[in-house]
Amino acid sequence: MAKPRGMDWLEDEMNALSSAGVDVLVCALTQPELNELGLAVEAQAATAAGLQFVAVPIPDRTVPELATVLPTLHSLAERLREGAHVVTHCRFGIGRASLLAASLLILNGVDPDTAWNHLEQARGLSVPDTPEQREWTVELHKAAPGSTTAR
Repeated sequence: MAKPRGMDWLEDEMNALSSAGVDVLVCALTQPELNELGLAVEAQAATAAGLQFVAVPIPDRTVPELATVLPTLHSLAERLREGAHVVTHCRFGIGRASLLAASLLILNGVDPDTAWNHLEQARGLSVPDTPEQREWTVELHKAAPGSTTAR
């Protein structure tokens, strides 16, 4: 998803996500972006609304270091398998948020092309932002044990 509204709207945004059944909110924004967008206290607002908040800061139009994020992605993929509703967001919900969402699908057995197709259909637009983001999910698929069987 695109970023929630910040500042005075932040509490309402977090409560709306919670009311919609979201269990886990994953934020891909960097700290300078959080500050700029009025989301500096997003983690606290999410927690106050009953959401688990997970920060996976990724600079815009880039990809994270696989070894660094893989433990977090495995944990989130497990939450998804357990039935949790996981929402990812960045600034516009196209590049980094879609990369993280595709990663969770891949870690749950969906091949990268199918994952991206599902996300494009859900978003109604072409994702991700860069070819590198798509290529990164192929590398994730190769690196993640048990992620080779499409579901």
